[in-house]
Amino acid sequence: MPKPLSSAVLSASVMTHPRRSRHARRVLDSLGIADAALAPDPEPEGPPSSLRASQAAFSDAARFDSTHHLVLQDDVRVCADFPESVRGIVERHPGAAVSLFVEWGSRTAYLARWAVLAGSGAVPVINPYMPTPALLLPRDLAVDMGRFMKDAGGRSDDRAALRFLRERGVPALTAVPNLVEHEDLPSLKGNDGHGIRRSVCFAAEGARFDGTVLDVPPLLPFLRWNTCEAVVIDTAHDVPGAHRPTLEVLGEWGAGPGELRRACADRLGTGSGPLFALWLTAVALGAVQERHWPGTVARLRERSDQPLVRRALASLAPGALRVFLDPDRLAERSAHLVPALITAMEHGSGLTASRPA
Repeated sequence: MPKPLSSAVLSASVMTHPRRSRHARRVLDSLGIADAALAPDPEPEGPPSSLRASQAAFSDAARFDSTHHLVLQDDVRVCADFPESVRGIVERHPGAAVSLFVEWGSRTAYLARWAVLAGSGAVPVINPYMPTPALLLPRDLAVDMGRFMKDAGGRSDDRAALRFLRERGVPALTAVPNLVEHEDLPSLKGNDGHGIRRSVCFAAEGARFDGTVLDVPPLLPFLRWNTCEAVVIDTAHDVPGAHRPTLEVLGEWGAGPGELRRACADRLGTGSGPLFALWLTAVALGAVQERHWPGTVARLRERSDQPLVRRALASLAPGALRVFLDPDRLAERSAHLVPALITAMEHGSGLTASRPA
């Protein structure tokens, strides 16, 4: 029996600066969405800002007779079969705000990797901002977002967007895998010092989604991309003062510092520095994953040749260490790094002392 046609009707706007219209036109032409337009910065001579262009882009939703409006930045690349993949998300989460991209070093990216490994099609956004390179909203909500952005203040759309969604009680999700990749172009809002920001797991071929949203564990191992500190975050109380050093937490779970350093040196050639921070994070990820999705760590090695699993694991090192080690070099070394990180996760899954709750 043929699948019924989706009732979702899409419109789209590509936010841009007049000097970048060539890039924006490339994105627009790639969408395959009939009701789509450019949304240039209305004050192009002003300081770098994504807020002004996003206000125009979300307000554009009022022009179209659609059910859902998608706002994209001009430095992205979309997957194959893009409209159909987006409609699949709408069918599963019609009232939510859904980002189609999350950068590989963010808090939400760590949840997205777990979603790939556990089989969920979306994760809650736990960043202190909403990922906005490609953001899908119900049409009326997009119009309201445009009004909100006009008076939001500041220059960044991502924090304003999350504030808007939280105030209205709208679920803020990220689709997993991502349908959009971030290109290496200068930032529209002046974030060039943040290093390369690629997708945690880009499905270049398109994707189909189930309706499950990952249940967020109470603890999240995280490697701060800007400081290279390995910490464990209490997801119910995510403030810097409550972040605990991962080495300390792993000690409470039964892994000694000397043992961890020797294991890292054996697999990654060093027991200190950025690669040791990465190793600690992977061990802790394995411990928490085994607690919440039992048996999934044990299957990682046999699943590592599956494209989405491989991409999700391969993005961990360059995403976390992108301002400390060459991310392209790290990506090139993924054939070695991914098995090593799986070893670390397997080690973590075997920790029994004071298991994470």
